[in-house]
Amino acid sequence: MDKIILRPSAIDGFYGCPKQWYETHIKGRQSIPSLRAAIGTAVHAGVETGWTDSMKVKTKIFSVGAIEDAAMEAFKEEEQKGLVFDEDLGESRRAAESEIRSGLDAFVEDIVPFTDIPDAVEQRYTVEIDHPVIAAVSGTVDYIKTSTGVIADVKTSKRKPVANNYVTQQSVYRFLAESKGIDIKHNQIQGVTFGAKGAVGHIIPLNADVPHAKVLMNDMLDVLDVYHEDKVSPEVLFRGNPNYMFCSPKYCAFYKECKYAKGE
Repeated sequence: MDKIILRPSAIDGFYGCPKQWYETHIKGRQSIPSLRAAIGTAVHAGVETGWTDSMKVKTKIFSVGAIEDAAMEAFKEEEQKGLVFDEDLGESRRAAESEIRSGLDAFVEDIVPFTDIPDAVEQRYTVEIDHPVIAAVSGTVDYIKTSTGVIADVKTSKRKPVANNYVTQQSVYRFLAESKGIDIKHNQIQGVTFGAKGAVGHIIPLNADVPHAKVLMNDMLDVLDVYHEDKVSPEVLFRGNPNYMFCSPKYCAFYKECKYAKGE
């Protein structure tokens, strides 16, 4: 197999359900496209366009037309990956597009006025490693302001983000940026929460724990070393977790065949 790139977001997934992680990242099987993730991707694209335009002229410019066009184009690309709308849950393309617009409005109103123009957005940092399975640890930082040492990640959800849920992921982003000589002083979550009365933006500080994130990464690498030696069955190394929050036919493409989920 070709070596894989370890993303910051994949680490918590490995510990949440090793089997799901193995099927997706090692075997390369397609997981179920998520509407919530697609909406998040669209909002990200709109935010990126707004900050990119602002960096060019050194003043905050978030043109409604420009950021919505970028967001809808990104959403269309997600649809083409096989996104399915669950009508029983009230999901539809029209409702999703309305939510995307609401999310962008919340970001512009609740986050942009209190945030400095970044030095870069969607900035990729990569650390190559010597390992038989993993080629590198690599991630894209949504927002970075090097002069103040701030990196931030844009999150979208139906509930206000809880910073502790993202400590591992954000600590890896910090590790990657610091590995390139950037002095990071602050991690933030720039959260957009979709509620019954519309979307709201939040700027939430996060306390990174890089040493702990490194322990988790090194443990993963140890397991993958054993996998590469081909002396222990993958079924033993990558067992399922029926208590995982995403152990559901709605979120996991492998649910119906999984003995851990089905008990068969």
